[in-house]
Amino acid sequence: MTEWSSYDNIAGRYDDVWGSRFESVARSIRERVSLVPGESLLDIGTGTGIVLRSFTSTATRLTGCDRSIGMIDIARSRVPAGRFVAADAVTLPFRDASFDAVTASFVLSHLGSHEAGLAEARRVLKPGGRFTMASWAADADVYGEAWRELLAGAVSQELVEAAVARVAPHESHFESAEKVDRALTAAGFAEAEVHPVTLDYTLSLDQFLADRELSSAGRFARHALGAEAWPPFVARARDVLGRRFGSAFRCTRGVLIGMGTRAA
Repeated sequence: MTEWSSYDNIAGRYDDVWGSRFESVARSIRERVSLVPGESLLDIGTGTGIVLRSFTSTATRLTGCDRSIGMIDIARSRVPAGRFVAADAVTLPFRDASFDAVTASFVLSHLGSHEAGLAEARRVLKPGGRFTMASWAADADVYGEAWRELLAGAVSQELVEAAVARVAPHESHFESAEKVDRALTAAGFAEAEVHPVTLDYTLSLDQFLADRELSSAGRFARHALGAEAWPPFVARARDVLGRRFGSAFRCTRGVLIGMGTRAA
């Protein structure tokens, strides 16, 4: 059986549950990355190829890499013109100065060493090329907090926090504009800048539950509770959250888009 933390487990449902939100961020990245026909783009941690899809009309040479074979299989079907490689972001299998632009959307927080990931992104970028990343800003989400309380009651807060830290150990390193700017500058990128973006969206109760089930905490809890205990937990969560918040969850999430240039 595939390890609970592997993104192979959720590759088939990723776009259905999270696609529209990440597509919105990908469009924001596309608007800030100027490429001309024939130039090359590497998307690190490409997942199902959402960022690359936003560039398919630019006649650029598109490459995506990801550790998850399941994700890459879907990305290949979504972006037939792209080239895809199974690779770790901290040991990229590309020569120095190979790409005109490099992107990394919501991936640096997942790395064992975000410093190594940034160093690799800079290494494979051509002099004068642009690196663009996206991360979640810190937020106070009442819906998410209620969900975490339910998980803590069923599994334990300590185990849930450890599971989240295992999948995304460096989330807090990129949760503010100041931290993103500091990380880019420390990695040697010039002209660092950070653009805040706000996502506003509405989820039904069932959509919210599907969203949380695919999260690292939800995947761990499902694994820990087992096949028999998980459905009753979800049913209880549906009842508690429905009585507390109703049928529509109006959500706001902050996103930080950081950019930097590899000096010539």
